[in-house]
Amino acid sequence: MARFITIIKVSIDNIKEVPEYKELIPENNSYEELKKSIQQLGFLDPITVNKNYEILDGYTRYRIAKELGIKEIPVEIYETSGREEELDIIASFNLKRRHLSKDEIIALIDKITEKKKALKKQTTEKFEEQKNEIKDEQNSGTSARIFEHKNEQNTSTGASISPTNTGKISATQESREIKEELKRLAPNVQINEETIRKYLEIKKEAPWLVQYIGDEKKGKIGIKKAYNIYLLLKGKNLLDLDKRIPKPELSKLVTDKDGRKVLERDDLLNLILQHKMAVSQAINKLKIDEKIAKAKKKPRAKDEEEDEGEEVETDEGEEAESDEYPFVEEWAQKEEEAKQQLTPRFNVSVNSSTRQVTLEVANVLEELSRKGFAKLDFGTEVVIAKISGKYYAILLEALKSLERGSKQYKDLADFLVSNNLAVYDAEEDNYIISWRSLNCS
Repeated sequence: MARFITIIKVSIDNIKEVPEYKELIPENNSYEELKKSIQQLGFLDPITVNKNYEILDGYTRYRIAKELGIKEIPVEIYETSGREEELDIIASFNLKRRHLSKDEIIALIDKITEKKKALKKQTTEKFEEQKNEIKDEQNSGTSARIFEHKNEQNTSTGASISPTNTGKISATQESREIKEELKRLAPNVQINEETIRKYLEIKKEAPWLVQYIGDEKKGKIGIKKAYNIYLLLKGKNLLDLDKRIPKPELSKLVTDKDGRKVLERDDLLNLILQHKMAVSQAINKLKIDEKIAKAKKKPRAKDEEEDEGEEVETDEGEEAESDEYPFVEEWAQKEEEAKQQLTPRFNVSVNSSTRQVTLEVANVLEELSRKGFAKLDFGTEVVIAKISGKYYAILLEALKSLERGSKQYKDLADFLVSNNLAVYDAEEDNYIISWRSLNCS
């Protein structure tokens, strides 16, 4: 059993980090507050170390001390029987001192269980190796010296805990092991066995997804969301998604709520996999599509409200969305109205103020129909672009203006972005336009 020895101040240069221990510690989302407190009040809470000054608890405080240039820090020293007991100490400190989510607790206990298995396997292999040495040298007079170390434990000497394949065990057995460790280390924490089962299935089938499991307040996702992503990717035969796209893109797809919606869209996901679209562009396209769909439903909902005299209810608990794309509703409504008004002939009523412009348009259409081509004499350069099977006339100067960062043509900018023909560059505060995607010279 671990035994407390003393609290003393030591040089920070004598303190050692243990990578295998450090990776067990969940991210601290109060880093800046803790740093400010240490700056103002000093080190009030000592770092926990073993007799070799290897850190068992306090990696965040140690990092802050290094950043602040503190030369000496207080440490509380514990005498331990070896690595396995030190793992229990780490688990105990984290479960008591940190406000961990149940998802973080499962992940922590699982990691510690795996490391203990690795230690036992290494100890067994070492013992077998020593037995073989004894057999080989039993006639050489050195047996006693070798046998003296045969029961040596994996003590705190800086030896690392190597990854190991602990052999195939059933999911039920593995789940039971986690439950037993949980009961021993955190008896007051109640976690559903089904949640543990889902976690283990994710770890087995899509191990890369485990790194994103944790507290959602720290930019992670819960086991439930991770499991839904796993099932979705499994259905699309994309459990190796981590090998197909860069890690920053993968992280955005998994941890961002809009990114997870993109995973459901095969059309957008295929473009990402083909490296033809960034995740941020796909999210933007998704938002545009949602706005257009809502805009088309709004007139219908309004009619129903007038007919029935009832208010149209929104989804319960859903926050009102900010109008990020105010032009979309108007644009979608006009497009719908235009579809309803299409007739074989060019019929339009004109008044005196618009008669001249209307006649010019009519002449162009008539000439197109009669000759097969027409001259567009608008007094300015126009790009004729084919977008989604339709033709649009776009002012060349407007395109150049967007590339210079002008905010004059917001509707055009959003229209091009929604059709993946332009990308907003936040650093330069302008738009990058895919000219090759436009039918222009």
